[in-house]
Amino acid sequence: MQRWRVVRFPRLIRILPILGLLSLASVPVVPAAPVANAQGTQYSVWLVESCTFKDVPAGGFMPDRAFVPGSTKPENSQVFFQLPVNIGIIKGGNELVMYDTGWKQQQYIQLNNCVNWAPIREQMAVIDLKPEDVTKVVIGHGHWDHAGQIDEFPNAMLYVQKAELDGIQWALNYPNPKISETVCGRRPACGYPPEIVDQIYGKILANKAVIVDGEMEIAPGMKIWPAHRAHTAGSQLLEVATARGPLLFGSDAYSSWEGIRDWMAANIQQTDTVQQFLAYERCYKVTGGYENCVAAHEPLSYTEGYPLTANSWTGPNGSRGAEVTLAPGEPSRRP
Repeated sequence: MQRWRVVRFPRLIRILPILGLLSLASVPVVPAAPVANAQGTQYSVWLVESCTFKDVPAGGFMPDRAFVPGSTKPENSQVFFQLPVNIGIIKGGNELVMYDTGWKQQQYIQLNNCVNWAPIREQMAVIDLKPEDVTKVVIGHGHWDHAGQIDEFPNAMLYVQKAELDGIQWALNYPNPKISETVCGRRPACGYPPEIVDQIYGKILANKAVIVDGEMEIAPGMKIWPAHRAHTAGSQLLEVATARGPLLFGSDAYSSWEGIRDWMAANIQQTDTVQQFLAYERCYKVTGGYENCVAAHEPLSYTEGYPLTANSWTGPNGSRGAEVTLAPGEPSRRP
């Protein structure tokens, strides 16, 4: 999720992607390979909220939901949305997996009026989990509010699409500063400031990254689906087998659960809206409907309005969490 403020940033940001490119020669692009799920592995899933974007104009988030004074249509009656930044925590077998990480860079959090921020370590402690035990981090895309805490998971392998890295390289190195600006709203490089790019390439340089090219099964019952240009150049989805059926995490390709339900584009960034709708369709095909689509910024999160997240609580600094589903034999961790 991005906001509409422009701040000039030093051009030194280009150094980090260049270093990253040098490292790619030693980091293989891993082809898809089947992973057996003979035991029918099912996972427990929780969501936590990194922070909440406060008072986002409705039409800026979803054009079809823009406030229209005097309108009798319910979809055009809301002036502002309060948008959570949702992070997925997935546990099962020998795996503890993060889908997205949230962020911690206070200058950007404050700039974008994201309130009730809490460190991911404190949020995980509420459900008796630790960042050091995380085995995999899958980022739906590389924007600041989704990839800003990667380094909190020192033992995890990072999974990122090759197309996302290519898109970051292109945008950051484009010669027109109106296109390569990183701290802003809707331009091609927005959301990729140096502190965030360093998080991604830090894993690559440490040989703790898997660069994915398309689909990949990363564990029994867990599969990455590409959703390129559904929000950014290399957006990716994560299918997870659970007791309530398959879940499909979408990061900002699935910014709004209501958008998926009602077929409305949301949070248009480096986005081809056709690809966003095809990503929506993927959820219908994988899960059998819209109910199990996991959205990153749904305003109804942690309420009965978004049933997947209704089993919720209020945690550190007013941030929220939800127990989405439990694997067989997994006790509830809801505080």
